Amino acid sequence: MFKKTLFILTLLLTTSPILAQIGSAKSKIVLNFREQQSLVISHPSVDINLNKGAEYAKGVETGMLKNHLIIQCSTPYELSVRSINAYFQYENSLSGLPVSIIRIKPNITTSTALDFPLQLHPVDLTINPQLMIQSNNRGNSQQIDVNYTIPVQNIGQTLNQKAGSYQTTIVYTLLPH
Repeated sequence: MFKKTLFILTLLLTTSPILAQIGSAKSKIVLNFREQQSLVISHPSVDINLNKGAEYAKGVETGMLKNHLIIQCSTPYELSVRSINAYFQYENSLSGLPVSIIRIKPNITTSTALDFPLQLHPVDLTINPQLMIQSNNRGNSQQIDVNYTIPVQNIGQTLNQKAGSYQTTIVYTLLPH
């Protein structure tokens, strides 16, 4: 009897996995995308040197700063720029030299411009936001070259200023649509 019970028990234990049901389950995967945007300034400090007399005759510029602004935006956008003060700071106080003497000229390489047409606007720096770049495309990633200039018509305002460093802080604002 014991052998018979042991045999039946062994038979049940070894065959039960074979008789087990095979099951399945379903799951839903949902992907949620959000608008993505970023703005990187590659040159956090920009110098415009007025060390030579020739600059006073023809104006002065930084030259094209390659990839100065790197913009990534998943929607159409606008980029504006402004200064935090109307006048340059000199030795920790505001000078009489207006920031509006600075002109900011954006530029983009031809191959990128053909893929993602942008409206680029040279702007004179003020404390009010100035529209510099406008894009009506989705999924843009742009590298913008920038040239900071003091045009010849504005260079006269730098005459009779004290020698030294004049500075201001500018703010770029990326506004997705």
